[in-house]
Amino acid sequence: MKIKEKEKLKMAKCPNCKTENPNPAKEWKYGIFTVKAYTCKNCQTQFREYYDKNGKHSFTLKLQKG
Repeated sequence: MKIKEKEKLKMAKCPNCKTENPNPAKEWKYGIFTVKAYTCKNCQTQFREYYDKNGKHSFTLKLQKG
């Protein structure tokens, strides 16, 4: 299996409760990154995962209210 295929098979884990979320609500390009936005199906926390141009996960941002 290629690296990109493995990255696609990984599910995003909520930074709050660690529940796996299979599908992003939205996906877009932001500079050199591909951003995938998720809303946790368990605790409703919104977070975004950032991937580099090779499809490797770079970092996750948890969205905060206020």
